[in-house]
Amino acid sequence: MIDNRSSAKRGSLGTDVANVGGVAITHPDKLWFPENRIAKLVVARYYAAVAPRILPWLNKRLLTTERCPDGIAGGCFFEKNFSNNLSAGIPTCAVPAESAGKTVHYVVGGSKETLLTLVNLGCIAIHVMNCEAGSLDQPDWLAFDLDPSTGQFCDAAKAASLLRELLNELRIVSFPKTTGGRGLHVLVPLQRGLNQEQVRLFAHSISREMADRSPKTITVQMRKAKRQDRVFADWLRNAFGQTIVAPYSVRCRPGAPVSVPLDWDEVRPGLSPSRFNIRTVQRRLEGKDPWVDFWQFRQILPKSHAVAERIPQSGGITEGTVRVAAARSRQEE
Repeated sequence: MIDNRSSAKRGSLGTDVANVGGVAITHPDKLWFPENRIAKLVVARYYAAVAPRILPWLNKRLLTTERCPDGIAGGCFFEKNFSNNLSAGIPTCAVPAESAGKTVHYVVGGSKETLLTLVNLGCIAIHVMNCEAGSLDQPDWLAFDLDPSTGQFCDAAKAASLLRELLNELRIVSFPKTTGGRGLHVLVPLQRGLNQEQVRLFAHSISREMADRSPKTITVQMRKAKRQDRVFADWLRNAFGQTIVAPYSVRCRPGAPVSVPLDWDEVRPGLSPSRFNIRTVQRRLEGKDPWVDFWQFRQILPKSHAVAERIPQSGGITEGTVRVAAARSRQEE
């Protein structure tokens, strides 16, 4: 059960410290979501309670976090290089970043201790890649990020229905979740075999087909100014270094919304994703996990189909294109 109390005992050194899951949480009463009176300790206790659900999505994966040491009102930033200030025993993986000319020391997810240590450092949202640390060019899922330019969830829900229809035509099983914001993520579990570029090109082909079928409501335009009121069918999450927020992660937004896995029959225009937040998600955790059988559907992407045949065999979108487009997308959001 999630404990929403925010009180803590004063430690022997005179500083407020709380023990959550065997990890010392310092300054536990600091308000991370001041408008909602949600303290750091509440977030730590949430992650401790949700660990059985979230840890499988972090296991063996390189983590990128959104850190808000003074809460969301004090400013947040992305952090993936944890070369310092980690306690002993927290696993990391050094990955050369050629574009930056340095080595990035990612935290490798998997244990509750690792997760709560990140929370203590001010990490509220946890983002993951589509690959494990030992196989960075072998994705085991494909992701679509449906971002409504109108800011209306109903538009993302309608786009998701079209996406599901298209994937069903290809006999591909897919799983939706809220983003913790206005959009939807749709994930496809994969059997390892294709590399990142092949998976990304397939995702791009699907997104283009969506835009072709519904050009007035869906776009693949990377520049926000050109999207008008259409949903951006973003395929760019499918590359090393690109991430999506993990299932059950809290978001760094007022209300402490949570990214929640859904059943497809829940994806309706009238759904309000804000109903899923750190204080309400307990009821959902008591029920069946709608993604419980996700990994039972490790799929091989089709090689011959009207859509699949449009995938270029070489060239096309390069790693450089992905980096530039993703950076531009983040700047414009």
